[in-house]
Amino acid sequence: MKISVVIVTRNRKEDLICSINAYLRQTYPLKEIVVVDNGSTDGTKEEIPKLFPEVKYYWIPENFDIRSIILGVYWSDGEIIWRCDSDSYPESEYAFEQVVDILKKHPEIDIIATENIDVRRDYSVWDWYPLTVSKTNIPDGGYESPVFQGTGAAIRRKVFDTIGGFIGFGFEEYDFAARAIIAGFNIRYFPNIRVLHFASLKERNRPHRWLTTSEQFIRFSWRYFPFFRALGRTILIVLAQLLEGIAKGLKPSILIEGFLLMCYTIFKTVRTERMVPPKDKLKKITMGRSLFLRIIRNYIYMLSSRFKRRKK
Repeated sequence: MKISVVIVTRNRKEDLICSINAYLRQTYPLKEIVVVDNGSTDGTKEEIPKLFPEVKYYWIPENFDIRSIILGVYWSDGEIIWRCDSDSYPESEYAFEQVVDILKKHPEIDIIATENIDVRRDYSVWDWYPLTVSKTNIPDGGYESPVFQGTGAAIRRKVFDTIGGFIGFGFEEYDFAARAIIAGFNIRYFPNIRVLHFASLKERNRPHRWLTTSEQFIRFSWRYFPFFRALGRTILIVLAQLLEGIAKGLKPSILIEGFLLMCYTIFKTVRTERMVPPKDKLKKITMGRSLFLRIIRNYIYMLSSRFKRRKK
C-alpha cells in the first residue's frame, strides 16, 4: 500500500519545509509527497523544488483554497491519501506504519480519523470527538466516527473516486464525511495516532475565514437535515457565529455581510443541493449528538485556551 501525502499550501514556506521534513522522516518506505501550491508569492515556488527534488510540487496561479486537494489526489498514485495541512504532521515517525497496518487488517475501514494536538495551545488535545471513549484501551478497529480532522487523516483513494473532493473551505471535512457515510464508507477514530497542528498564523484572513465558516455551517444543515431540524440548527449557528464574530472584533460591515450570506446560502442550498439522507445514515452523520452541545463545547474550549494564554 502506497501512501500519498497531499498538502495544499499558500505562502507558508517555513511551515511547509518543516512538514515535508517530518513526512520524509516517516519510517514507512512506500510513500510520496504531493504539494499543490495555491499561487504562493513568498518564494515557495523557487525553494521547495530545489530543497526537495523528490517531492511532486505543482504551482497553480490561482488560489482554489482547500478544493485544490482534488488536484493533488489526481496527480498522486497512492492507494491511501493522507489529507493534511501545510502546518501539521504526525507526532510519531511510525504513524504511517500504524495506518497501513490498520487498513490491511480492516478492509471495511475507509477513513482513519486521528487525534489533533494543538501545539500553540500547550499541546492540548482538540476534543472534537462527540463521545467519551478510552484513549488507552482502544479497540482494534477504532471507534465509529461521523467525521475526521483535516490536519491529518488517512483516506482510501476509492472514497475520492466515488464522492469527489472537498466543496469549499470552512469545516469542509464535515460535508466530505457526510457524503462518504451516505455513499456507504466507514470512518473510524484512532486517538493513538496523534497529529501535531501548529496553527500557523500566516495566510489567515480572519474575516474571510469567519465568512466561509458561517456559509459552510448553514450549507451543511440545509443540505442534509429535515426542514425543522435544519431551521433549529440555523438559529443556533447564526447566534453562535455572530457572537464569535463580535468576540473576534470583526467590523459591523463584516457581521452584516455574514448574516446576509447565511440567509442567501439557505435559499441556494435548498434550491440546488438539498439531499436529506435516510434516518439511519443521518444518525451516523450526527451520532445522536446535538449541535447545541457541540457549540457549547467549542466555546468552552476556546475560552479556556484564551484564559490560559492570558495567565502566561
